[in-house]
Amino acid sequence: MKIQNDILDAFNLNGEVNLLEGGQNTSFRIKNAVLKPVGDNVQFCEWVLNVIYNINPHGYRLSKPIKSNNGKFVYKGWCCTRYEPGEHRKGNVKQKLEVARLLHHDLADTNFTNIPNSDNPWSKSQRIAWQNESLPQNISKKAFKILQEMLSKVKLKENYKVQIVHSDLSGNILFDKALTPLIIDFSPTIAPVEYAEAILLCDSIAWEESPPSEIELICHSEFNVEMILRAVIFRLSVASIFAGDNQDEFINEYQNFKPIIDYINCEVGHKFTFL
Repeated sequence: MKIQNDILDAFNLNGEVNLLEGGQNTSFRIKNAVLKPVGDNVQFCEWVLNVIYNINPHGYRLSKPIKSNNGKFVYKGWCCTRYEPGEHRKGNVKQKLEVARLLHHDLADTNFTNIPNSDNPWSKSQRIAWQNESLPQNISKKAFKILQEMLSKVKLKENYKVQIVHSDLSGNILFDKALTPLIIDFSPTIAPVEYAEAILLCDSIAWEESPPSEIELICHSEFNVEMILRAVIFRLSVASIFAGDNQDEFINEYQNFKPIIDYINCEVGHKFTFL
């Protein structure tokens, strides 16, 4: 992918352009800045980047956005953030949860009533997980059956405390020997903080070889099991959308998350009631 000179100029960038590995493999480093395409939903990205721009982090770092010459964060489908050192560490759930709580404390008072709509596979799956949207009709029968059964185990309540949260933290907290942890790729949704923590935990178990017993790290809320189930529903809904009618592709992802479901049923199910 070649980045046009006018995009570099818009963010006052010059120098060698290097592809950064990870994520969607669409981010590029130019000296102390990172360029990334934002897709079609420019209004949503402007809103999100403005939130990050105005956070004053304590105990962690944020990859802060850089405004273009026209005063906007997005220029011709690209955004720019400051490059910060850090590396991914698999697992490390306890420390990641501590960092997540610092971020969500700083986000607690953010006004989210004006957040623009987003309509990508992840936002659709968030709505499915929270029973605000039906399962797609074009997914495989097996995926539909599994997700429908999981959705039947949870029931919406009226007393959730919700705020804007980062819904993809497990692989997006980076560590450095000398600096505080770095949070990147803010993926916002409106939900309880416990839900964001459940996604972090479930991703670490499914994708980073953390043991299912680490579920005990977030056994501090009356919504604990519900949030874990909704987190798994979210990830499997994403998998079902991308897999379409390819049942085997979905089942491969389901097997990654199945140890979480088994652990809940066998180890902590007696502590909670599925509603």
